[in-house]
Amino acid sequence: MKSVEAWELRGLKIFCLLSAVIITLKLLVQSSQLNSQPPSAITLWIGASVISLLGTLYVASRANRARYSVHLTVAMSATFIGVYGNTIADSLAWMELTGGEVLLVGDLAANLFLAFDRLIILGVFLARVRAVLIWAALCAVFPIQGAIALAFENQIYFTADPYVLAADNNAVNAPLFFQSLGLAIFATASLVGLTLFFRWALRSSIELEQSRENYRRYFSPDIGDEIENSDISIGLNSSRTAEVAVLFTDISGFTKLSEKMDPEDVLDLLSAYQTLMVDAIFQHKGTVDKFIGDAVMANFGTPRSHGNDAQNAFDCGVLMNQKLDEWNEERQTQGLPVIHHRIGIHFGKCVVGNMGSEQRLEFAVIGDAVNVASRICDACKNFDTNFLISADVAGRITHELPSEDLPNVDIRGREGSIDLVTISTDRLTG
Repeated sequence: MKSVEAWELRGLKIFCLLSAVIITLKLLVQSSQLNSQPPSAITLWIGASVISLLGTLYVASRANRARYSVHLTVAMSATFIGVYGNTIADSLAWMELTGGEVLLVGDLAANLFLAFDRLIILGVFLARVRAVLIWAALCAVFPIQGAIALAFENQIYFTADPYVLAADNNAVNAPLFFQSLGLAIFATASLVGLTLFFRWALRSSIELEQSRENYRRYFSPDIGDEIENSDISIGLNSSRTAEVAVLFTDISGFTKLSEKMDPEDVLDLLSAYQTLMVDAIFQHKGTVDKFIGDAVMANFGTPRSHGNDAQNAFDCGVLMNQKLDEWNEERQTQGLPVIHHRIGIHFGKCVVGNMGSEQRLEFAVIGDAVNVASRICDACKNFDTNFLISADVAGRITHELPSEDLPNVDIRGREGSIDLVTISTDRLTG
């Protein structure tokens, strides 16, 4: 998922910037002590710091999704070189300055894991669990290495007696040692847990957003906001019976028109047409049910009625004709053929809700009203009009457009006849 990748990339850059800050601060602190330090320690300090800074700053400025794994490796390696190199330099400086005679073995053992949890916290920005575990292993290199070395010191022992700890350099502060070790283990476990939780939370958020995007393809932005902020249910088991206005529109003579066009041009034509129609639907609180070739099916009154669904559907049809006329003016200036379409609207009871299974859901409106609306749209060609509504719609709306009643019209594939009304929108653009 691109959102996950973006989050990982952002975290990697933060990791690099913080690493660079840590190394820079340590270098600045040590710079005041360079005159008193052995040349070998100075060389190691500066060399490790420069390598770390160059590596982390490079990744912070150049990291990208395509080479994320490579940049992640460079970032962790550069940071490790900086921290580990400085730690070795500190030990080297101490040994050269004391001639190896003053060995605070007990203090060294007690503080082996003291800085571990402060360093591993950088791993919170490494979004992948594998990267976090590798970083934890890198952070543990020095304390584990020190523990192995001290394991061969036969004279060291653990105690909690403060007097013994003050008098004997071989005495290890037991409470401090085990507290530091416990914190190191706790920090590692917490970091892994946080990484798992953050990834789960991010993926859940992305899935929720994708779900919202899915139903926003059906519903207008206003209705989408209403769904998010209310108890409207559009789940698998939310089907119900409702009275809705159903609108169909399709391009007249589309088959003949498309025969002379390249497939890419046909897709562009459909996309442009459907964009105009969907915009009109959404402007009138409608829901896009489906695209069927060159046809668009919409309904008004889902997921809940707005009280004037038939009027909204009618006004949508009027706006569709206006948008088509404006589009045709643009097409004519480009030397393209004029596009004609048909609109049919009916009002009646339907089953509304998500249809299908959990693997494949589709929000749909099913019922006789849908079939009738489709047939009304198709009947436009029989009456030399591009806009037909049923009497059920006409009885629920108000308008001042020229119209003509068509009583007792037989509808193909349906017993009986219905009353229709033709609507003229010519004077709106004439």
